[in-house]
Amino acid sequence: MPFYRFFGDDDDATHISITTSINENVSAGDVVRSKVAGAHGLVEKADDSGVQAVGVAMETGTIGNSIEVLYQGTQQVNFVDSLTSSDIGKRVYVSATSGQATITPPTAAGKTIIQLGFLRNTNGTCYVNPLTILKL
Repeated sequence: MPFYRFFGDDDDATHISITTSINENVSAGDVVRSKVAGAHGLVEKADDSGVQAVGVAMETGTIGNSIEVLYQGTQQVNFVDSLTSSDIGKRVYVSATSGQATITPPTAAGKTIIQLGFLRNTNGTCYVNPLTILKL
C-alpha cells in the first residue's frame, strides 16, 4: 500500500510524495502516472494520451522496485524542449514523449492537456502541482 509523505514543519509542508512500485524503468525527473494495476508496479512513465494522476520521479529505479514520486512541490523535471531564460515562469505540460515534459500544450485530437506545473529555471526545475485541463 502506498504511503503518502508530507514534508516540512507542522504547518508548512514543502512537498507531497509517495513511495510506490514501478511498472517500468524510470529516471529521476521522469513524468510518471498512476496505474490501477501493472504486472510489476503501480507507476509508469506518462504521456499526453491519458488522464491518470501525474507526478515526477524523485529518484531512478528499475522495474518492480519502489521509488519516491513527487505529487506536489519542487523537482527537476526531464524536458523534450531546450529551455531558455524566457521560458522561466511558463506553464509546464506532460508531453507526447513518454516520461518527458514540455512548455507547449498538446493540440492533437485525442490528446489530454495535463498541466504539470510551472518552470522555475532553465535546468528544468519546476513547481509541480498537476492539473488535468482538457481531453482534446
